[in-house]
Amino acid sequence: MVTPKEMKEHFEIALKEVGKIEPWFDDDVQEWIFSHPSYPVEYGGDTPDEVVSNYPKYLREFIKQRLNGNLDPLTEKQTRVDGGKRDARIPLRHAAF
Repeated sequence: MVTPKEMKEHFEIALKEVGKIEPWFDDDVQEWIFSHPSYPVEYGGDTPDEVVSNYPKYLREFIKQRLNGNLDPLTEKQTRVDGGKRDARIPLRHAAF
């Protein structure tokens, strides 16, 4: 089971990779959406503020499940390079600062 310290460390890395959360409006679903190519996490809401507020919660849950080894093998294979458990000292490949 992931420790709170480990969770915090990996969540902070993920937030740096994701960078600023800038939702866009999707006409197909009539919602504001945000996703990032390094993580299989997407959030849609009625307002941009709702998306900015809630996307990190879903990202945190994804990271928790990944660190606890609860991901489907296909999801793990698709995201193993980005968005995964890593050494915090290794430079980020897709950092968006």
